[in-house]
Amino acid sequence: MTSTLGLGAPVKAPPRRPSTGRPVASRRRRGIAALSVGLVAVALGAVVWWPSSSRPSSPATSFAVPAAYAVTYAVTTTGSAPTTERLWVRRPFDSVDITYAGSPPGATASLSVVHRLGVQVLKAVSAQAGLLHIPAAAPQQDVRPDIVVPAALRAHKAALVGHSRVLGRSCQIFRTAATLRSGPLPALSSHPKTYVDTCIDAAGIVLHERQVGAGRTLSERRAVAVQTGLAAVASAAFDMTGPATPFESGGGAFTPLTLGSRPPGGSWALEQLPAGFSHLGRFAAVPPQPQLFGQGGNGYGSMGLPGGLVSEMDDVFVRGADFIVLQQGSTLNGATFAPPANSVGVDLGPLGAGQLLIAGSSAAVVAEPGNHKGFVRLTGSLPSDQLIDLMRKLAKEPGGTLTRLAGTPR
Repeated sequence: MTSTLGLGAPVKAPPRRPSTGRPVASRRRRGIAALSVGLVAVALGAVVWWPSSSRPSSPATSFAVPAAYAVTYAVTTTGSAPTTERLWVRRPFDSVDITYAGSPPGATASLSVVHRLGVQVLKAVSAQAGLLHIPAAAPQQDVRPDIVVPAALRAHKAALVGHSRVLGRSCQIFRTAATLRSGPLPALSSHPKTYVDTCIDAAGIVLHERQVGAGRTLSERRAVAVQTGLAAVASAAFDMTGPATPFESGGGAFTPLTLGSRPPGGSWALEQLPAGFSHLGRFAAVPPQPQLFGQGGNGYGSMGLPGGLVSEMDDVFVRGADFIVLQQGSTLNGATFAPPANSVGVDLGPLGAGQLLIAGSSAAVVAEPGNHKGFVRLTGSLPSDQLIDLMRKLAKEPGGTLTRLAGTPR
């Protein structure tokens, strides 16, 4: 299943795997259940260089943040034919990532992945494109060094190991335990001979990535062309579409709501926005969860919906290339949410103990209030300490009703 919450593969489910929990009894738990049912009801109305031998200097942790960029990579993988990857990014939510057979410039497109707010489109070779509805998130293919590098260095999830030059551009080599285009980063020391070295230039562009397993190079991605600015992505197929996988087959949902919508059980609100941010929209979201539906597309239980179905409300805020997403939700049957893996514990004040997640595309702060019967997550392209501070200042709002935004397709 694709992952959209937080942080990758195509669909991100909330950052924790639900597991059946104790019966829900408290008013807060009943409120969370009401939130989940209300959101689903509205929705249904529906990505060879070597480190320098000299001792690395202190890492530069300030990177530019272009509004858009395009990169072409030559990709080599042990035991496989060479391929070409072309990546176009228009921040904060849009990307097109196409893999071609053969060395640059490449031949036939073998896989296309398009990401935009609430949507992911996949197209393999000559097959028809397919569309999934996903929760609000930045594309995993868009690495944000300005966010991930400082936070990962502090949390010992990354280390500066050298410098290099690619396409005549100087870059710093950062070592991590997993690729920056995967989910939340694990501790760097977990497997000393298995790691990823990523060379990033001052423009915040990944120029080279080398994946190593058990001391042997497994794959490399080397940039052969780089452009920044909106003109670089003018021809990208951001609007690629295809038939949507139906909700009842696990295709997810992303439904615009009025900004005054509030779930019946109450919710948390971001009342103090950083300067320059505006509220783009409020959405009822159900991540793609095909495993909860029967093979025939009708796996509903006696209540008419799958018992473990996750639903959430997403508030999206933007400031140029930057974004913040406040997500909160639960499952329909009140299943519990375990704290996410690869996290760092943080104190979130009124929300209690929480977790900080550091991924290549963003940072996220997560809590499981109401005895782990729901989740609240704040994700964004802001320094992690700012996200933690914002999470601590979330305000509790009373219950209300959820109303679909007029004029949006059903």
